[in-house]
Amino acid sequence: MSEQFLEKPNLPAGPVSCVIVSAVKSAVIEALHRMGIRTISPQRLPYIQGAEAWHADMGVCDRGGGKLLVASQMDEATVKLLRSEGTAVTFTQHPVTAEAPLLNVCYLGNRLLCHPGTTAPELLTHEHIIPTRQRYAGCCTAVVSENAVITSDPSISRNCTKAGIDVLTIRPGHIRLDGYAYGFIGGCCGLLSPNLLAFSGNLACHPDNEAIQAFTNLHNVDIISLSQEPLYDIGAIIPLRNYIKC
Repeated sequence: MSEQFLEKPNLPAGPVSCVIVSAVKSAVIEALHRMGIRTISPQRLPYIQGAEAWHADMGVCDRGGGKLLVASQMDEATVKLLRSEGTAVTFTQHPVTAEAPLLNVCYLGNRLLCHPGTTAPELLTHEHIIPTRQRYAGCCTAVVSENAVITSDPSISRNCTKAGIDVLTIRPGHIRLDGYAYGFIGGCCGLLSPNLLAFSGNLACHPDNEAIQAFTNLHNVDIISLSQEPLYDIGAIIPLRNYIKC
């Protein structure tokens, strides 16, 4: 087995070996470490006042192949850790803010789901864009496979369906995020292999648990809960590197 960067963001080709993830929930970090997965946890982003200042999906966008677009205000220690994994880091032209979450997008194979008005210009050069009214497209979208997602956002659901993507639309809420009424489904999960979707907390606490289980099973993806706490929006688990067979 050898390690490589994910060729397609969010979509590991084998077991994940390194992720970018907030350390706000120590149980999540400990569970990932027990699985032998290295973690890189960004520090708090300046210019953002809410809990999302700690979120990986606010500060880092994986473009595939180890190419990262990073918030211009990202701390030097995190940038050093990212580069220690061999990544090529470039920075946004402007700081990321809550009003302009420039990096909060969702790659689905050769497609990019985003709010064009608040997305970093560097990402808008992508050939196949699925537009959405939701500024936090990444946080609101749980990637099950290249052609399957879970969301509570009507705009994401509608436009992904038009693009031929299988969508499970769940009810909003029931995901915790300090300082807000609720968080989002994409912010509490991430793929740890092509067939394993990890959640920050116990999925059984969500009222749409059975529908989510049925949907992931339909796409041959199993679910693992990294803690027994209720689901919490940690800003996603971003897989960076995975193992492949030599």
